[in-house]
Amino acid sequence: NLSNFNKKIRTINLIRNLVFATPNNYNSQAFTRSESRFLNRQVTENDNRPVNLNLLTISLPIIGVSSILHRISGVAIFFSFPLVVWMLSISLKSEESFSLLSSLYQTSIILKIMIYLFLVGFSYHLLAGLKKLLSDAFGIGETLESGRILSWVVFGATFLLAILFIFNIF
Repeated sequence: NLSNFNKKIRTINLIRNLVFATPNNYNSQAFTRSESRFLNRQVTENDNRPVNLNLLTISLPIIGVSSILHRISGVAIFFSFPLVVWMLSISLKSEESFSLLSSLYQTSIILKIMIYLFLVGFSYHLLAGLKKLLSDAFGIGETLESGRILSWVVFGATFLLAILFIFNIF
């Protein structure tokens, strides 16, 4: 009974030392001697691998391009969302404000371009997100070849939607 009590006291002291000790003391107690020797060693090897920081010379696979564009379209949608909410609030305020916004839409090419870019970005983000969900939930598109095919399908569907939006908006 006394030995169990001593074990509990030692465990409490160890936990207290680990929690409240300085980081160097923590490292010496948390890691074994070989692990702490490995963590504290100095790297003396020179890394002679070439470093290419020019993003224009890197040839990414189509899956990488799709992933980067998915993120860019998400950021663009995020920053254009206040404009969309503002236009929606103006259109719902009154009949006069709706007709004002409608006449502005009919006459302003800049507003049409902004709406077009928002719709294309949103449709690409939606389709690429569905591709990602299919990959995560069902395993569709996890191999290199199926991921490549699905990326091209997303690009093709976005291109068709972009053409459809051109005819409907302009």
